[in-house]
Amino acid sequence: MLRQRIATALVAIPLLIWLILGASDAIYSGVVLAVTFVSLRELADMQRVRIYGATLLTAGAGMTIALAMLVDSTGATLSAGIVVALIGVLLGTLATAEDMSRSVVGAGQILFAALYGGLLLPHLIWLRSIDHGPGLVFLVLATAMASDAGGYFAGRAWGRRKLWPTVSPNKTVEGAVGSVAAAVVIGTLFQMVLVGRFGFLESLVVTATLSLLAQLGDLSESMIKRAYDAKDSGWIIPGHGGVLDRTDSMVLPIVFTYYYASLSWV
Repeated sequence: MLRQRIATALVAIPLLIWLILGASDAIYSGVVLAVTFVSLRELADMQRVRIYGATLLTAGAGMTIALAMLVDSTGATLSAGIVVALIGVLLGTLATAEDMSRSVVGAGQILFAALYGGLLLPHLIWLRSIDHGPGLVFLVLATAMASDAGGYFAGRAWGRRKLWPTVSPNKTVEGAVGSVAAAVVIGTLFQMVLVGRFGFLESLVVTATLSLLAQLGDLSESMIKRAYDAKDSGWIIPGHGGVLDRTDSMVLPIVFTYYYASLSWV
């Protein structure tokens, strides 16, 4: 498993560097949208909603939201996309309703998947477009990866106390502390040397926050997989499982970084 992860990283990292720094806006946005679509399919496959056309409804609603974000970054456009997506899901579930209680539950699951899969990850498109955008994208990726690695190695070396055993039995308090420590050290160095968007003390706070959000995202996806009795969200990434398995620790940091860095006083 570790060898597969290393091999995947050796292939993926150069592609990511080119995509963020060298690719056109159209190619970059297209890749983000493609990843978003795969994540929506993975969520739909895990949910197994017993409504006719549930996968199509999930993917269609989620991509409507994602495409609305691609048009521009105004709240009006995004709000319109969300409203259209929600109306589509509700009409779709009503049209195929046989069992009322099952249809209502299914509609809720589809709406959750559409919002989770279609709203969070496309913030990568917005993040790259702002001042210091490419550097901030790298900062999120580097900090999330450092947080994952720090938690893994600290947990193996010193992990004793379970963090949240009902959600993720293997995670420990010591691993969580190691995640934050690694994220702060690597993320702050990366930010100060290569990005230069924040001051030193601010970098410490930002990277610690990113680590906490990365861990929250990881735990949230673990909860989703346990709810649907799934070991992995998919199989598309060797050594990692599905797209959701690889991006779960990045989506919340991406959203936070975009809005934080977009504030006029930062």
